[in-house]
Amino acid sequence: MEKKSKVLNKLGKFILLYSATLLDSFLSDDHDKRVEDENLAYIQKKLQEAKAQNSLLILQLKTEKVDKFEIIVGWMVQKSLGQSQIAIKEKKDAQLIRMIPLERIDKVSILSPTGKNIRLAR
Repeated sequence: MEKKSKVLNKLGKFILLYSATLLDSFLSDDHDKRVEDENLAYIQKKLQEAKAQNSLLILQLKTEKVDKFEIIVGWMVQKSLGQSQIAIKEKKDAQLIRMIPLERIDKVSILSPTGKNIRLAR
């Protein structure tokens, strides 16, 4: 009988800890920001891998207009620009290089020269 109450006591502590953590993450905006930062880091890692393979990128960007978006097709420039933005050389105009903040990227399609396709979305 004593063993059963110890198990129930441990189970109760676990439920209490889990519910407190869940409530904290539900009420906290820090959790959302942390998840967003992890998503941006993952997208940046995949874009760096695409740059190393010289893969074609198709980016869907968020715009200020609610129902509009912008599509950019091109390759990443080999220069490193920092954590918050990337440089894309557009396919339609090889002389044009655009600086794009990672926060504006909504969806990414990566087409590698070997034929492998990768799709990412935030």
